[in-house]
Amino acid sequence: MMNQQETAAGACPLAELEAFADSSTDAGAMFVAKPAAQWIREAAARPNPVKLWMELWYEGEVACLFADTNVGKSIYAMQIGRAIAEHRPVLYFDFEMSDKQLQMRYTDPATGVMAHFPEQFYRVEFAKTAGALADLKSIIAQIQIKVDHYKASVVIIDNISWICNRAECGDAAGELMQMLIDLKRRRNLSILVLAHTPKRNVASPLNQNSLAGSKRIANFMDSMFAIGLSKTNRPAGRYIKQIKVRSSEMLYGETNVITGEMVKRGADLQIEHQGFANERDLLDEPDADDIAREETREEIRRRVAEGQSYRSISAELKVSSKTIRNSLRNNE
Repeated sequence: MMNQQETAAGACPLAELEAFADSSTDAGAMFVAKPAAQWIREAAARPNPVKLWMELWYEGEVACLFADTNVGKSIYAMQIGRAIAEHRPVLYFDFEMSDKQLQMRYTDPATGVMAHFPEQFYRVEFAKTAGALADLKSIIAQIQIKVDHYKASVVIIDNISWICNRAECGDAAGELMQMLIDLKRRRNLSILVLAHTPKRNVASPLNQNSLAGSKRIANFMDSMFAIGLSKTNRPAGRYIKQIKVRSSEMLYGETNVITGEMVKRGADLQIEHQGFANERDLLDEPDADDIAREETREEIRRRVAEGQSYRSISAELKVSSKTIRNSLRNNE
């Protein structure tokens, strides 16, 4: 039984909770419940998701494309956006390049001819009059304003790391993703966010742990795909790997990645798809030191999961506390 003091301190008696629940109408309810069969029948009456870019990104999804620096994620994202903009408006929020860098990248140096960009492909950057800092809510509000103005249904953000750093939040990535998902639902959008990989062993396969922020970002994504370097055609060789998918089968996973080559033909810069391969055949061979370090990291994770203390692990494996923390952080 609650006493008067507990009630006065803010506790809510069961009777009050029941009264509140009884007064809630369907219009203001937080949850909607239906028989599972009804959910399926209603969903079946709507069209299946439309492919925006192969089986890597579907309409209505929040997707993530990630890669290391200078591997070509912005080039590939531009390539995707330009293709989609032939049929519908696309907003490309470019927080990486200046307009001059864009012009030079997509101009034929021999003739001065510029690459074709569809009229419905809109590039967006921060205004020169914008303040030095902006909070996440303000950034999302401004994105929404542009979406409404151009009646866009597709948004590409290049890249999420830049926005989070600008907002100066300790764990801004998760908060930003929640806001983007809310915006997607309210405006019926398809969103592709670009992200980078932290320093990683290029001889290792790409996976969710290769993404900066790892599970804090990955858990929010409907689909994820990444670009890696291929040893078979240096320096232009690339491959695209499907990391996460919800709207179809996993078609381009580790044993069937999309192979490609970074090419510039005249003014047009893109990653040309060439075929398919096993990712293992495209990676450098790991050296003995890399193998030993990864084995140590795996052993650290196993022992921590079993409840062994950092001090004990440090003494038995002869590693520092920093090494233990880094091993766990890379696996978040």
